[in-house]
Amino acid sequence: MKTYGIICEYNPFHNGHIYQIEETRKHGADHIVAIMSGNYVQRGDVALIDKFKRAQIAVAHGADLVIELPVAYSLASAEMFARAGVMMLAALGCVDGISFGSECGDIELLKNAAMATFSAATPEKIKPYLEKGMSYPEAVQQSIAVEHGPIIAGVFDSPNNTLAVEYLRAMKVLGVDIDAFTVKRTGPGHDSMELSDKFASGTKLREMIENGEDISAFVPEDMAAAVAEYDEADHLAYFDNLEREFLYILRTASPKFISEVPDIAQGVENRIAQMGKAANSLDQFLEMVDTKRYTQAKFRRALLNMYLGIKKTDLQIPPAFGRILAFNEKGTEIIKAANENAEAAAARIKAAAENPDAPKNPMDKFLIPFSSSVKDLLDKFKVPQLIRQAELTCRGSDLYMLASKDIRPSASDFTAKIEMQK
Repeated sequence: MKTYGIICEYNPFHNGHIYQIEETRKHGADHIVAIMSGNYVQRGDVALIDKFKRAQIAVAHGADLVIELPVAYSLASAEMFARAGVMMLAALGCVDGISFGSECGDIELLKNAAMATFSAATPEKIKPYLEKGMSYPEAVQQSIAVEHGPIIAGVFDSPNNTLAVEYLRAMKVLGVDIDAFTVKRTGPGHDSMELSDKFASGTKLREMIENGEDISAFVPEDMAAAVAEYDEADHLAYFDNLEREFLYILRTASPKFISEVPDIAQGVENRIAQMGKAANSLDQFLEMVDTKRYTQAKFRRALLNMYLGIKKTDLQIPPAFGRILAFNEKGTEIIKAANENAEAAAARIKAAAENPDAPKNPMDKFLIPFSSSVKDLLDKFKVPQLIRQAELTCRGSDLYMLASKDIRPSASDFTAKIEMQK
């Protein structure tokens, strides 16, 4: 069994994702596990379609197992998003490699760029550029250009390259020694608004869906059908539909509360509190609070983190469990292998506690339970970290149901039926 992992969002699942899965299988993978953002995505947005439907569609088109990335990490910086995804792949104990897209398609160049960040992206080296008013990504790229030259720095011109570097950095920092495979992105770029014969970026597809345009040429049939079904029922979720909820939070939040939100640097909480109380609309707030140093995505993530009650301390807790969203027969083989690994790891940990000279496996530190049932996890594991992450997962799902025109019932994390797909 050769298993590869993909860290993804599938918002929406499109032909480019199918292409990546197919290329990963050509690389030698016979089992594929996807670590997928749930109902919230890293760009600071709600997912158009809920996590259960997106996971089902992913399994119908090549993924064998889809596991949810904890919500605190799906709404974190690219660095923390990537690190949590790599941790979860390592926790399975049976993953042989990670597959990710990139604009350059050159794994050695990406590895060199990742290594360059360890020397050039230190706080003291990027500080002069930040003081000039550059954003954090701009400051990092400029420091790398000075220290490592334009070719390495040019890697960071493209968003998929940048995220690929974060995966490689995470593997290095965590000591996860698995194969890294990159699929060269074909067709339009990550945020491109252009169309090709069968490929379109997620950004373009989301715009087309919002405008009521036909996306069937760029997504599998069941994805197009799901969009039509959700649209007809007014169940498509949009960030702007939470405007009143966001304005309520902004008008009642204290600077201290805001300062506890991830990615909010000292002093920025006062700006958010001031502008939040002055703004009469969500768009006005985002326009007023905008600075060159902080991206719009960061402020949008901050709003969602406040909405869900996610704090900086939540990012100090590694993923505590893996929620299974969808799987097929091959997915059960991955789960079985992961369970066997967990039993072996638990035995090693126990032996090490009793005998310091007992054999150890550095990957054992990532050990977490995996299940399709949040209730079973809570009943079986009375661990504060797991309870907290389960609380955020369920709260996130319940509040996500307010992001569509037709408000949907809550408690989906306890009522959704997850069955093996044939």
